[in-house]
Amino acid sequence: MKNQEYVPPVKTDAYKDAPLPEVAPGFFRAAVIGGGETCRKLLVAVSEGGLDRINMEIVGVVDKNPRAPGFLFARKLGIFTSSDYHQFYFLPGINLIIELTGSDEIFEDLMRTRPRGVSILDRRAAKGFLSPFFEGRERNRSQEALMNHQDAKQSIQSILNSLPYRLMVVNDDKTVSMVNQTFLQENHLRVEDALSRHCFELRYGLDKPCAEYGRLCYLDEVKKTKKATSTIHEFVGEDGKEHFDVITVSPMFNEKGEVVKLIEASRDVTDRIALEKKVQRSSIFLQNVIQSTVDGIVVVDTKGNVLIFNEGMENLTGYTAGEIMEGGHMSSFYNMDVAKKNMETMRSDKHGAVGKLNATSMTISSKSGEEIPVVLSASIVKVDGEEIGSVGIFTDMRETLKMRQDLEDAHLQLVQSEKVASVGRMAAGVAHEINNPLAGVLIYSGLLKENLLEQPELLSDVEQIIEQTLRCKKIVAELLEFSRQSVGKATSFSLEELINKCLSLLTKQATFHDILVTKDMEASLPLIVGDMGQLQQVFTNLFINAADAMGSKGKLTVKTGFDSANSRVAVRISDTGPGIPVALQDKIFDIFYTTKPVGKGTGLGLSISQNIVNLHGGTLRFECPEGGGTTFIMELPIDAAETPCEEPVFVGMDA
Repeated sequence: MKNQEYVPPVKTDAYKDAPLPEVAPGFFRAAVIGGGETCRKLLVAVSEGGLDRINMEIVGVVDKNPRAPGFLFARKLGIFTSSDYHQFYFLPGINLIIELTGSDEIFEDLMRTRPRGVSILDRRAAKGFLSPFFEGRERNRSQEALMNHQDAKQSIQSILNSLPYRLMVVNDDKTVSMVNQTFLQENHLRVEDALSRHCFELRYGLDKPCAEYGRLCYLDEVKKTKKATSTIHEFVGEDGKEHFDVITVSPMFNEKGEVVKLIEASRDVTDRIALEKKVQRSSIFLQNVIQSTVDGIVVVDTKGNVLIFNEGMENLTGYTAGEIMEGGHMSSFYNMDVAKKNMETMRSDKHGAVGKLNATSMTISSKSGEEIPVVLSASIVKVDGEEIGSVGIFTDMRETLKMRQDLEDAHLQLVQSEKVASVGRMAAGVAHEINNPLAGVLIYSGLLKENLLEQPELLSDVEQIIEQTLRCKKIVAELLEFSRQSVGKATSFSLEELINKCLSLLTKQATFHDILVTKDMEASLPLIVGDMGQLQQVFTNLFINAADAMGSKGKLTVKTGFDSANSRVAVRISDTGPGIPVALQDKIFDIFYTTKPVGKGTGLGLSISQNIVNLHGGTLRFECPEGGGTTFIMELPIDAAETPCEEPVFVGMDA
């Protein structure tokens, strides 16, 4: 019956006269006063058919407490509810009121005011009347629960038996309450041999708990933490070989959250452990191969996040693997536009096999910002046909390119040397023929000059003949210098004294009068071994070139230093001239190349100087700062580079 609207009670005498509809004999339409637990049980019994034998229907429930369990359950069932039991008198067909509050006042009022044909059942009578039905129902429920428990236990046992793992259920006192068929088969036991025995006896053959033998008891640990735990148990099997079991212990709780039982699941993982060790060894081997490779190896995912960054790549870029893999990205060293282009190439079939990038020249950036030339070979990595990343191998090309450049330079030097040798051979072959006529020209020019002292208009012409003839002799002498490829007579001398000697001779000349010469000499420079005459020629040439570059006006700085680690002395000669144009810098050491006006330079001075320094085992190079000026850097070992010959090759140079 649905909840009805509240109807105000009428006067008492009206209740007795209220007509009642016909009700089938033996059928009770009852209302309950008191919505407590007994009322709820009664409603449950009626709604589930437990009182069908007495043909009872509950049509109303009254209680002043709207939160009473029976009252709430009646509302849930759609039964009329109220706080005034007098309203029961107006319920259609009501013929029984069950008073469960035990109130004498209510009972007396009911007896006085009930309508005709309505019976009253007080609390004691109601309990006596309904108890047999309740008790029978409870017995049925207990039997049903027991059967359900047995069925559930059998179902659980069947489920446990179907699992391939060894399962053991242990009570709080460490006795075994249940095992599955796999446990029995692998331990060669019957059910009666396993149940009620202690777990430490059944599992490990011990006569006392594991803890008393100093072993970890997983059961005690789980009871304490109330959390499942797993571990690998290593032991020697009956075959004398090493075996591994994975053991998982999980707690079982009661309604109060207390651990009442434990479930231990174990399985043999010897093969899996052996496979994992094999995979681990292979992984370590592969990792060592990747790390020990000289080339840089990088593996990235599809988003460019770096997964592998080997030592070769660390050495190449200056980044550590941690910097790149934890907080970095491939864009830290790899231009992303180039990366996209390379990926497009790999995904296309127009450039070879799909998924491959053949050796491609490119550059990557180091941590310091240096652009490093490399050759990249790459492949796309796929799993089950899906692209998951790519791997790249970066080969450092700096040494290779340097070797190529050195080879090219050596080839050019060889060609240049061949030219010089040809000139030297030619000069040596014709030196006598040229020098003898030149000597004659000089002698007769001298005589002619003496005869023309009184004819000044002709004297200048003769002097020009003498000057040009001397220039020819000087050129022949310089060419002969190139035909000699060894250090002359070597001695031990002070480089500082040699530099001072050269400067003292030159600074007296007019060319140096407006040039400020500053010297920064390192104290206690070691003596060097070499041909002092040849090196004097080099310094003289460099100082004169500096003066010419400055237009005989500026600042000349000479600085020396000693590199004790390499046993080499360095001399830096700097001028404040305009510097050497970039277009000419590759040519200034070439034979016969000069920037000086015709008649002033032969193009042999720097070539001879570099040749002399090279023969001494040293180097001669130059720098041109952006602000102007030129610095020549000469580095010489303190010991001679080769065994000297007795024939000196120094040829003096006129300033």
